[in-house]
Amino acid sequence: MNGKKSIVTAALALGILSGTIVRAQEPPKMPYVFGMYCFMCHKEGVQIGPMGMFDMLSKSGNPLHEQFIRNNVRFGIKAMPAFRLSEVSPKELDGIVRYLKDLAAYRKTHPNYKPAPAQEGGAK
Repeated sequence: MNGKKSIVTAALALGILSGTIVRAQEPPKMPYVFGMYCFMCHKEGVQIGPMGMFDMLSKSGNPLHEQFIRNNVRFGIKAMPAFRLSEVSPKELDGIVRYLKDLAAYRKTHPNYKPAPAQEGGAK
């Protein structure tokens, strides 16, 4: 029994038995709507939008709350435009927030990872 337990523990440590462990090692997939509307201003080398949002941090280094992101998407702030419900649906906005939270968690263990949109084509 003890031998089986150590094999299972070792397999979990390697990420063989748990799909979530294996997926946790892969970067989160950028939602289409983020690539379409957000990424052009919020990417490395572009000084329009803050890069800290990929780590859920403000320009001053304070943690970003998801409601702050939601408010900025809906109402805009400074150079950021507001996005109507017809442009970014509530479900898509949930996906953006989830993506940013997952990306921030991923970047804690992979600090050099730079997000990029998927190369797949297709409609929204």
